[in-house]
Amino acid sequence: MKRSSKPITFAIASSFAALAWSSVALAQSEGAAPTLQPVRADVAAQPSVADDRPAVVDRASGADEVHKLRIGAIAGVGFPRPLAIEPMVVVGGWVAFGAEYGVMPAMTIYGVDTSLWSLAGDVRVFPFRGNFFVGLKLGHQHIDASTTVTVAPYGSAPEQLALDSFYINPRIGFVWTSNAGLTLGVEAGVQVPLTASIDSSLPFSLAPASVQNTVQALGGAVLPTVDLLRIGLLL
Repeated sequence: MKRSSKPITFAIASSFAALAWSSVALAQSEGAAPTLQPVRADVAAQPSVADDRPAVVDRASGADEVHKLRIGAIAGVGFPRPLAIEPMVVVGGWVAFGAEYGVMPAMTIYGVDTSLWSLAGDVRVFPFRGNFFVGLKLGHQHIDASTTVTVAPYGSAPEQLALDSFYINPRIGFVWTSNAGLTLGVEAGVQVPLTASIDSSLPFSLAPASVQNTVQALGGAVLPTVDLLRIGLLL
């Protein structure tokens, strides 16, 4: 007896149709576009949180250093003034102004009792706003010298000399200042006399060569200047 093949064909066709429908449904579910949610009017009207935040000033950037002042004083040891002290004002890291008082305590040089003091106005320019500076000092210096002069046949007599001079002192150097204000420096330059006058108790020509040389060397000649160490506080 011959069986009919129609039920088997129908079953296979139904299986393929179900499989195709499942594939189409899966593809549609994966590629479906996301639904857009409506924006609430009250939320859209609220201003941005970032708009209400105050501007933050970065003080560490150094943008306000141009107007910053540092005020303090430094002291140093060097030549020809062994001791010096100087009040100082630094403006914006570019320029510093000072007024220096220097002194050489009384000492004996080649048998001549000598002392020295000076007053000077000072300016330093920091061309790179760093530690290096170029400076110029304009000042007045006073030197006292005393010795005993022997003049034959009159015997011995005390000789008192005073030399007053004005000078300029161009120089270069370095100044380091920590955040706490501790300041260290070194510098070197040349002292050039502008004018000099000598007041003597005896004619200067009668003074011994040691006296003349000492006074002229300290006040009437071009001298190198060296500050081996400057230390102070700038706030």
